Amino acid sequence: MKKVIFIVASLFFIISPCIGQGLNNNYQFDNEDLKNIFELQGIHIFKFPFELKQGEYISLSYCIYENGIETDRCDLIEDFQLETDIQINHHLSRRDTTIFHRIYFMSQGDSILNIRVVEPGICADKKMNIPKALEGGFTASLNIEDKLPYKKDILSFYAVYQDSEKYKKAGGFLNCATGSSPERLIADYDFVLIFFAEKITKERAKSILEEDYYRLKHVTKENADR
Repeated sequence: MKKVIFIVASLFFIISPCIGQGLNNNYQFDNEDLKNIFELQGIHIFKFPFELKQGEYISLSYCIYENGIETDRCDLIEDFQLETDIQINHHLSRRDTTIFHRIYFMSQGDSILNIRVVEPGICADKKMNIPKALEGGFTASLNIEDKLPYKKDILSFYAVYQDSEKYKKAGGFLNCATGSSPERLIADYDFVLIFFAEKITKERAKSILEEDYYRLKHVTKENADR
């Protein structure tokens, strides 16, 4: 709680001069100013609207790649239910509507990335330690349809490692990744975190944890706990 108060207080003192400057020269601060202020604090905010019909939900997941190899995978809502052995239903849409799904990143020093995912029914916090990362960046995917007709990559964090061949090849720069496909990101950077979104229909939502993919994950987890 103290940490939250400190951040809010810090932002107040940073924003206050912006407000004063805006009043002095008749230019009010806008979303671009706020975005830059947050990023100066190491905070990056992304939000995505998706259309849902009653009983549907959006499954958010991510994959991590290091040196072109997948090292971790997480399906946020489904894994939560598998890990806790509790089936929830408050992530299902109660009516036909458009719902925002939000992903927040906060850098902690040079090597720790804190992530908070907020979606209906669940709020998940993840902490990732990336000690070898020299420089990193974010890119939101282009042409994301609100109706989400198929599973789609929506957001990526990418980084290069110090003294890596990819970093040297880029001439010591972190090249912009805007518009890059997941395959291109995985090939061009040493560390890549990719978020995906997939609409789960009302019919599929009733039995999704019984699918082979999730059954296998559950069995694998049980073996790991023994």
